[in-house]
Amino acid sequence: MKEQKYVLVTGAGTGLGYSTAILLKKKGWKVFGTIIPSQSPDDLKANDIIPIVTDITKQESVDELYELVSKEVGDKGLAALINVAGVAEVAGGIIEGVTEDRVRALFEVNFFGTLRMIKTFLPLMRKYGPARIVNVSSSGVRVPTAFSGIYAISKYAVEGITNAMRYELPIFGIQSTSIEPGAMDTPMTANSKENMAKTWERMPQHVKDLYYEKLKIPLEYMNDMIKNKSPPEMVAKVILKALNARKMKIRYIAGKDVQMMPLLQKMLGENLFEKMLLKVQKMPKPDKK
Repeated sequence: MKEQKYVLVTGAGTGLGYSTAILLKKKGWKVFGTIIPSQSPDDLKANDIIPIVTDITKQESVDELYELVSKEVGDKGLAALINVAGVAEVAGGIIEGVTEDRVRALFEVNFFGTLRMIKTFLPLMRKYGPARIVNVSSSGVRVPTAFSGIYAISKYAVEGITNAMRYELPIFGIQSTSIEPGAMDTPMTANSKENMAKTWERMPQHVKDLYYEKLKIPLEYMNDMIKNKSPPEMVAKVILKALNARKMKIRYIAGKDVQMMPLLQKMLGENLFEKMLLKVQKMPKPDKK
């Protein structure tokens, strides 16, 4: 009889988290999925996934989650933790114009939420033994495009967590990896033009005066590129591939729009690759004085 393995997926109420939870359930995993209060648990329950309302920005909420999962898995422990939950728009915009409060709100989810989940659930993963941790990062760590700088910075931090754990957790047999998706067809990327307009309205007027006209064409180009987004099911398959690997890679690229990116970076080198992208994006050169 095949061993019953337990996995916890954050952000399972929608998008990539939902697709990952569904795929892993189909592949025989026993799945717990965190959701936020505004999301219905019905669809997850219908697919025999255990939904648990959790606020990963609050330690007490994560502790309650730990108690529920721990009681369910018992001595078997937790075989995998998939950190998908994240936000972007809350701190979207030009770095110079994003308030510190908004930066902190984004980092509370993307960075501290991920770190909090890992630190809390490590005892349950050590109980299992050769557990796996998968942190969803972003292809933005390779190309931190204008207007999404704070989001990319938070994902650099997520990859920092992964890289540090790869030097601390092998003594317990626990492996870690990062997934770098390109644009995905999820609620996070829906209505991108409308969201961008709202974000510009949020920028201080002096910042808008400095940047708006200069970045108008490059941002239109990037909005058009988002149209080439991948279904979240495609990225979920990469997560499954990582879980099934005997030795997980340090990171996995995922998505049809970014598949060639690592090869191009390797062939061209970082400086030439950056120069090429700035040109492709029609980024204007500074005014001559």
